[in-house]
Amino acid sequence: MPKTQSFFLVLLYGMFLSGCVTFAPPAPMLTYGGPEITPKGASETAIGFGTGAALFSSGHAGAQGWFGRYKYGIHEKFDLGVDMLGVKRNSGLAFTFKGAVRYQLHKNIRLEFGLGAADDSNGKSLNGDFAATFGTRRDKPWNYYSSLRFGYANGFPGNVIFSTSNSSDTIAPPNTLFGVLNVGTQGNIGENQKFIFEGGYGYIFPKEQSAAPVFYVSAGLFFYIGGKKRQ
Repeated sequence: MPKTQSFFLVLLYGMFLSGCVTFAPPAPMLTYGGPEITPKGASETAIGFGTGAALFSSGHAGAQGWFGRYKYGIHEKFDLGVDMLGVKRNSGLAFTFKGAVRYQLHKNIRLEFGLGAADDSNGKSLNGDFAATFGTRRDKPWNYYSSLRFGYANGFPGNVIFSTSNSSDTIAPPNTLFGVLNVGTQGNIGENQKFIFEGGYGYIFPKEQSAAPVFYVSAGLFFYIGGKKRQ
């Protein structure tokens, strides 16, 4: 049976991993916040922690991870930024990041597109994702959101950061498709700070292997910096 490669978006969303199935690591696929973009000239950051699992029929295991984000508003309709995710599991470590643009399609709808790369203890990938986020934007203590996300990761052999003495760097992990439904709630702590709970459920589709369901739970903080007040 191939050595465990797994890594999935986790943290915060998810850190999903399989005990016996290898697949290319995806881009960070958390949402962490409602459907609004960062206003022009302002910044936002977020940090979170979570856990999750991928339930392949041949075996499964869990992992834990952290998530970090920075966004800057460059236009009334879109912002740019980076997302980063680190994962720790029994068989190794993983790190993935992406650059992403988010577009305000409607007051309560945001689109997002990202491209990135990942490295873990048994391989690496180039990857990307696309998402549509829907949610409430009310002057209330709590608001709610959900995102439908799709991702793809193209696996490559070798290792950049997290090499291990007992791992093989000669075989690329299988190219993999990802689909996840994220749901979350954000509560106001202060004028520009929010507490976030987020979880999700979806599927992993490694090439020429059986698909598997995945789930995650997470919690974190969101900070808004400068510019006009968010609506």
